[in-house]
Amino acid sequence: MNYSDDAFVTMLLSMALSPNKEEYARPYSTQELKRLEERVHKSSLFHIGKLMNVDISGLMFKLDISEEEAYRIFTLLNRSVQLSYTVENYLRQGIEVVTCHNEEYPQRLKRRMEDAAPPVFYRCGNAELLSRPMLAIVGISGVKTSPEVRDSIETLVRNGTRLGYTILTGGELGVSRVAMNFALEYGGTLVEVLGGDMAAHVHEDGIAELLAVGRAAVISVEHPEALFTVSHAIARNKLLFSLAEAAFVFNTDGKRGELDAIRNRYCDWIYAWIGYANNQPLIARGAIAAGNIPEMDFDALSRHWKNSQSEQMSLFDML
Repeated sequence: MNYSDDAFVTMLLSMALSPNKEEYARPYSTQELKRLEERVHKSSLFHIGKLMNVDISGLMFKLDISEEEAYRIFTLLNRSVQLSYTVENYLRQGIEVVTCHNEEYPQRLKRRMEDAAPPVFYRCGNAELLSRPMLAIVGISGVKTSPEVRDSIETLVRNGTRLGYTILTGGELGVSRVAMNFALEYGGTLVEVLGGDMAAHVHEDGIAELLAVGRAAVISVEHPEALFTVSHAIARNKLLFSLAEAAFVFNTDGKRGELDAIRNRYCDWIYAWIGYANNQPLIARGAIAAGNIPEMDFDALSRHWKNSQSEQMSLFDML
Protein backbone atom coordinates (compact mmCIF):
# COMPACT_ATOMS: atom_id res chain seq x y z
CA MET A 1 0.00 0.00 0.00
CA ASN A 2 1.25 3.47 -0.87
CA TYR A 3 1.01 6.17 1.78
CA SER A 4 0.81 9.89 1.03
CA ASP A 5 2.51 12.38 3.33
CA ASP A 6 -0.88 13.00 4.98
CA ALA A 7 -1.37 9.27 5.57
CA PHE A 8 2.15 8.74 6.92
CA VAL A 9 1.92 11.70 9.32
CA THR A 10 -1.51 10.47 10.47
CA MET A 11 0.09 7.13 11.38
CA LEU A 12 2.97 8.82 13.17
CA LEU A 13 0.64 10.97 15.24
CA SER A 14 -2.02 8.40 16.14
CA MET A 15 -0.54 4.88 16.10
CA ALA A 16 0.79 3.04 19.13
CA LEU A 17 3.97 1.22 18.11
CA SER A 18 3.80 -1.25 20.99
CA PRO A 19 0.84 -3.24 22.36
CA ASN A 20 1.32 -1.70 25.79
CA LYS A 21 1.45 1.86 24.39
CA GLU A 22 4.90 2.47 25.89
CA GLU A 23 5.76 5.64 24.00
CA TYR A 24 7.98 8.66 24.61
CA ALA A 25 4.95 10.78 23.75
CA ARG A 26 1.29 9.83 23.93
CA PRO A 27 -0.24 9.26 20.47
CA TYR A 28 -3.19 11.45 19.55
CA SER A 29 -6.72 10.21 20.11
CA THR A 30 -9.26 10.46 17.30
CA GLN A 31 -10.74 13.67 18.67
CA GLU A 32 -7.33 15.22 19.42
CA LEU A 33 -6.15 14.48 15.89
CA LYS A 34 -9.32 15.98 14.44
CA ARG A 35 -8.71 19.22 16.36
CA LEU A 36 -5.07 19.27 15.26
CA GLU A 37 -6.08 18.79 11.62
CA GLU A 38 -8.44 21.74 11.92
CA ARG A 39 -5.58 23.90 13.23
CA VAL A 40 -3.33 22.77 10.40
CA HIS A 41 -6.00 23.50 7.76
CA LYS A 42 -6.36 27.03 9.11
CA SER A 43 -2.60 27.59 9.10
CA SER A 44 -0.17 28.26 6.27
CA LEU A 45 0.65 24.53 6.21
CA PHE A 46 -2.91 23.53 5.27
CA HIS A 47 -2.11 19.79 4.88
CA ILE A 48 -1.21 17.67 7.91
CA GLY A 49 1.54 15.99 5.89
CA LYS A 50 3.41 19.30 5.88
CA LEU A 51 4.12 18.92 9.60
CA MET A 52 6.94 16.47 8.87
CA ASN A 53 9.67 19.06 8.25
CA VAL A 54 8.69 21.63 10.88
CA ASP A 55 10.76 22.07 14.07
CA ILE A 56 9.36 22.79 17.53
CA SER A 57 9.57 26.56 17.18
CA GLY A 58 7.88 26.40 13.79
CA LEU A 59 5.09 24.24 15.18
CA MET A 60 4.48 26.72 17.99
CA PHE A 61 4.41 29.67 15.59
CA LYS A 62 2.45 28.16 12.70
CA LEU A 63 -0.16 26.36 14.83
CA ASP A 64 -0.28 28.79 17.78
CA ILE A 65 0.25 26.00 20.30
CA SER A 66 2.24 25.64 23.52
CA GLU A 67 5.82 24.44 23.64
CA GLU A 68 4.64 21.30 25.43
CA GLU A 69 2.19 20.44 22.65
CA ALA A 70 4.74 21.24 19.95
CA TYR A 71 7.26 18.93 21.65
CA ARG A 72 4.65 16.16 21.72
CA ILE A 73 4.00 16.53 17.98
CA PHE A 74 7.72 16.74 17.19
CA THR A 75 8.48 13.61 19.23
CA LEU A 76 5.73 11.59 17.55
CA LEU A 77 6.81 12.72 14.08
CA ASN A 78 10.36 11.56 14.76
CA ARG A 79 9.24 7.92 15.02
CA SER A 80 9.40 7.46 11.23
CA VAL A 81 12.13 4.78 11.31
CA GLN A 82 10.35 2.79 14.01
CA LEU A 83 7.03 3.17 12.21
CA SER A 84 8.49 1.94 8.93
CA TYR A 85 9.87 -1.18 10.60
CA THR A 86 6.55 -1.72 12.37
CA VAL A 87 4.51 -1.44 9.16
CA GLU A 88 6.91 -3.81 7.35
CA ASN A 89 6.57 -6.32 10.18
CA TYR A 90 2.77 -6.16 9.94
CA LEU A 91 2.96 -6.69 6.16
CA ARG A 92 4.98 -9.88 6.69
CA GLN A 93 2.04 -11.08 8.79
CA GLY A 94 -0.46 -10.12 6.10
CA ILE A 95 -1.69 -7.08 8.07
CA GLU A 96 -1.92 -3.65 6.42
CA VAL A 97 -2.41 -0.25 8.02
CA VAL A 98 -5.27 1.76 6.51
CA THR A 99 -5.62 5.49 7.20
CA CYS A 100 -8.45 7.92 6.53
CA HIS A 101 -6.31 9.30 3.69
CA ASN A 102 -6.19 5.97 1.81
CA GLU A 103 -8.67 5.18 -0.96
CA GLU A 104 -9.34 1.83 0.73
CA TYR A 105 -10.83 3.52 3.80
CA PRO A 106 -14.58 2.66 3.93
CA GLN A 107 -16.60 5.76 3.08
CA ARG A 108 -19.54 4.59 5.19
CA LEU A 109 -17.37 4.94 8.31
CA LYS A 110 -16.69 8.59 7.48
CA ARG A 111 -20.34 9.17 6.60
CA ARG A 112 -21.83 7.55 9.68
CA MET A 113 -19.22 8.21 12.36
CA GLU A 114 -18.13 11.61 11.04
CA ASP A 115 -15.53 13.10 13.44
CA ALA A 116 -15.53 9.89 15.52
CA ALA A 117 -14.29 7.76 12.59
CA PRO A 118 -10.89 6.26 13.50
CA PRO A 119 -7.99 7.84 11.61
CA VAL A 120 -6.18 4.48 11.40
CA PHE A 121 -7.11 0.81 11.52
CA TYR A 122 -5.44 -2.53 10.76
CA ARG A 123 -6.70 -4.86 8.06
CA CYS A 124 -5.98 -8.42 7.01
CA GLY A 125 -7.63 -10.18 4.05
CA ASN A 126 -9.86 -9.15 1.18
CA ALA A 127 -10.13 -5.33 1.25
CA GLU A 128 -12.95 -5.31 -1.31
CA LEU A 129 -15.33 -6.87 1.22
CA LEU A 130 -15.32 -3.65 3.26
CA SER A 131 -17.19 -1.85 0.49
CA ARG A 132 -19.96 -4.46 0.20
CA PRO A 133 -23.30 -4.37 2.03
CA MET A 134 -22.95 -6.16 5.37
CA LEU A 135 -25.28 -7.92 7.77
CA ALA A 136 -23.98 -7.85 11.34
CA ILE A 137 -24.57 -10.70 13.79
CA VAL A 138 -23.61 -9.65 17.30
CA GLY A 139 -23.17 -11.41 20.63
CA ILE A 140 -20.76 -11.73 23.53
CA SER A 141 -18.69 -14.74 24.53
CA GLY A 142 -19.62 -16.74 27.61
CA VAL A 143 -23.32 -17.08 26.73
CA LYS A 144 -24.48 -20.48 25.54
CA THR A 145 -26.08 -20.43 22.10
CA SER A 146 -29.39 -22.28 22.30
CA PRO A 147 -30.79 -24.32 19.37
CA GLU A 148 -33.21 -21.44 18.68
CA VAL A 149 -30.36 -18.95 18.46
CA ARG A 150 -28.31 -21.27 16.23
CA ASP A 151 -31.31 -21.75 13.91
CA SER A 152 -31.78 -17.97 13.78
CA ILE A 153 -28.10 -17.35 13.00
CA GLU A 154 -28.20 -20.01 10.29
CA THR A 155 -31.24 -18.30 8.76
CA LEU A 156 -29.49 -14.93 8.81
CA VAL A 157 -26.28 -16.23 7.25
CA ARG A 158 -28.04 -18.32 4.60
CA ASN A 159 -30.38 -15.54 3.51
CA GLY A 160 -27.82 -12.79 3.89
CA THR A 161 -25.41 -14.72 1.66
CA ARG A 162 -28.16 -15.37 -0.87
CA LEU A 163 -28.98 -11.66 -1.04
CA GLY A 164 -25.36 -10.58 -1.49
CA TYR A 165 -24.49 -9.49 2.06
CA THR A 166 -21.14 -10.09 3.69
CA ILE A 167 -21.61 -11.41 7.22
CA LEU A 168 -20.15 -9.07 9.84
CA THR A 169 -19.22 -10.19 13.37
CA GLY A 170 -17.08 -9.24 16.36
CA GLY A 171 -14.96 -12.38 16.10
CA GLU A 172 -15.70 -13.63 19.61
CA LEU A 173 -16.64 -17.11 20.76
CA GLY A 174 -20.36 -17.83 20.85
CA VAL A 175 -22.64 -16.03 18.40
CA SER A 176 -19.81 -14.74 16.21
CA ARG A 177 -18.14 -18.15 15.94
CA VAL A 178 -21.44 -19.80 15.02
CA ALA A 179 -21.98 -17.18 12.30
CA MET A 180 -18.48 -17.77 10.95
CA ASN A 181 -19.06 -21.53 10.73
CA PHE A 182 -22.30 -21.03 8.81
CA ALA A 183 -20.53 -18.57 6.48
CA LEU A 184 -18.05 -21.34 5.74
CA GLU A 185 -20.85 -23.84 5.18
CA TYR A 186 -22.97 -21.66 2.88
CA GLY A 187 -20.15 -20.21 0.79
CA GLY A 188 -20.50 -16.75 2.25
CA THR A 189 -18.03 -13.96 2.91
CA LEU A 190 -17.11 -12.65 6.34
CA VAL A 191 -15.75 -9.48 7.93
CA GLU A 192 -14.65 -9.57 11.56
CA VAL A 193 -14.10 -6.41 13.60
CA LEU A 194 -11.91 -7.30 16.59
CA GLY A 195 -11.39 -5.80 20.02
CA GLY A 196 -7.87 -7.21 20.37
CA ASP A 197 -5.61 -10.23 19.69
CA MET A 198 -5.66 -9.64 15.93
CA ALA A 199 -2.21 -11.07 15.17
CA ALA A 200 -3.10 -14.38 16.80
CA HIS A 201 -6.75 -14.51 15.72
CA VAL A 202 -6.08 -14.45 11.97
CA HIS A 203 -4.33 -17.82 12.29
CA GLU A 204 -7.19 -19.59 14.06
CA ASP A 205 -9.18 -22.37 12.42
CA GLY A 206 -12.07 -21.19 10.28
CA ILE A 207 -11.06 -17.57 9.81
CA ALA A 208 -7.63 -18.60 8.48
CA GLU A 209 -9.36 -20.82 5.93
CA LEU A 210 -11.65 -18.00 4.79
CA LEU A 211 -8.76 -15.52 4.61
CA ALA A 212 -6.71 -17.92 2.50
CA VAL A 213 -9.36 -18.08 -0.24
CA GLY A 214 -10.26 -14.36 -0.20
CA ARG A 215 -13.61 -14.81 1.51
CA ALA A 216 -12.81 -12.82 4.66
CA ALA A 217 -11.31 -9.63 6.03
CA VAL A 218 -10.36 -8.88 9.63
CA ILE A 219 -9.99 -5.33 10.95
CA SER A 220 -9.14 -3.73 14.28
CA VAL A 221 -8.42 -0.26 15.61
CA GLU A 222 -6.17 -1.77 18.29
CA HIS A 223 -2.49 -2.69 17.98
CA PRO A 224 -2.43 -6.19 16.42
CA GLU A 225 -0.82 -7.63 19.56
CA ALA A 226 -3.01 -5.77 22.07
CA LEU A 227 -5.16 -7.96 24.30
CA PHE A 228 -8.95 -7.98 24.15
CA THR A 229 -10.58 -5.66 26.71
CA VAL A 230 -14.10 -4.35 27.25
CA SER A 231 -12.98 -0.82 26.32
CA HIS A 232 -11.54 -2.22 23.09
CA ALA A 233 -14.85 -4.00 22.48
CA ILE A 234 -16.75 -0.72 22.83
CA ALA A 235 -14.49 0.91 20.21
CA ARG A 236 -14.85 -2.22 18.09
CA ASN A 237 -18.65 -2.09 18.15
CA LYS A 238 -18.72 1.51 16.91
CA LEU A 239 -17.03 0.30 13.72
CA LEU A 240 -19.12 -2.85 13.54
CA PHE A 241 -22.48 -1.05 13.63
CA SER A 242 -21.26 1.71 11.33
CA LEU A 243 -20.26 -0.81 8.67
CA ALA A 244 -23.58 -2.72 8.77
CA GLU A 245 -26.70 -2.21 6.68
CA ALA A 246 -28.55 -4.06 9.45
CA ALA A 247 -27.43 -5.61 12.76
CA PHE A 248 -28.92 -8.40 14.89
CA VAL A 249 -27.93 -8.44 18.58
CA PHE A 250 -28.52 -11.84 20.17
CA ASN A 251 -27.00 -11.14 23.59
CA THR A 252 -25.13 -8.39 25.39
CA ASP A 253 -23.88 -7.47 28.83
CA GLY A 254 -24.95 -3.87 28.25
CA LYS A 255 -21.33 -2.70 28.21
CA ARG A 256 -20.42 -3.04 24.53
CA GLY A 257 -21.63 0.23 23.06
CA GLU A 258 -24.91 -0.93 21.55
CA LEU A 259 -26.83 1.92 23.17
CA ASP A 260 -24.30 4.41 21.79
CA ALA A 261 -24.81 2.91 18.34
CA ILE A 262 -28.58 3.40 18.64
CA ARG A 263 -28.26 6.95 20.03
CA ASN A 264 -25.73 8.04 17.39
CA ARG A 265 -27.53 6.28 14.52
CA TYR A 266 -24.42 4.39 13.47
CA CYS A 267 -26.82 1.84 11.97
CA ASP A 268 -30.47 2.54 11.15
CA TRP A 269 -31.61 -1.08 11.44
CA ILE A 270 -30.56 -2.59 14.79
CA TYR A 271 -32.59 -5.61 15.91
CA ALA A 272 -32.47 -7.16 19.38
CA TRP A 273 -33.58 -10.76 19.94
CA ILE A 274 -36.46 -10.85 22.44
CA GLY A 275 -35.33 -14.18 23.92
CA TYR A 276 -32.49 -12.63 25.94
CA ALA A 277 -33.47 -10.54 28.98
CA ASN A 278 -30.47 -8.17 28.80
CA ASN A 279 -31.60 -7.08 25.33
CA GLN A 280 -34.69 -5.34 26.72
CA PRO A 281 -32.90 -2.02 27.40
CA LEU A 282 -31.86 -1.96 23.74
CA ILE A 283 -35.46 -2.43 22.65
CA ALA A 284 -36.60 0.24 25.09
CA ARG A 285 -34.07 2.67 23.58
CA GLY A 286 -35.07 2.05 19.97
CA ALA A 287 -33.77 -1.31 18.77
CA ILE A 288 -36.32 -3.36 16.84
CA ALA A 289 -37.71 -6.37 18.72
CA ALA A 290 -36.76 -9.54 16.86
CA GLY A 291 -38.91 -12.58 17.47
CA ASN A 292 -39.27 -15.52 15.09
CA ILE A 293 -36.30 -14.84 12.84
CA PRO A 294 -36.61 -18.01 10.67
CA GLU A 295 -40.06 -16.77 9.53
CA MET A 296 -38.83 -13.37 8.33
CA ASP A 297 -39.28 -12.18 4.76
CA PHE A 298 -35.66 -11.27 4.07
CA ASP A 299 -36.25 -10.13 0.52
CA ALA A 300 -38.70 -7.47 1.73
CA LEU A 301 -36.51 -6.45 4.68
CA SER A 302 -33.42 -6.20 2.48
CA ARG A 303 -35.17 -3.69 0.24
CA HIS A 304 -35.85 -1.50 3.29
CA TRP A 305 -32.27 -1.86 4.58
CA LYS A 306 -30.81 -0.75 1.27
CA ASN A 307 -33.30 1.98 0.43
CA SER A 308 -34.09 3.65 3.76
CA GLN A 309 -31.68 5.74 5.80
CA SER A 310 -34.03 6.57 8.65
CA GLU A 311 -37.32 4.67 8.81
CA GLN A 312 -37.32 1.51 10.94
CA MET A 313 -39.87 -1.26 10.68
CA SER A 314 -40.89 -3.86 13.23
CA LEU A 315 -40.13 -7.43 12.26
CA PHE A 316 -43.69 -8.33 13.16
CA ASP A 317 -44.88 -6.08 10.32
CA MET A 318 -43.08 -8.34 7.89
CA LEU A 319 -44.44 -11.72 9.12
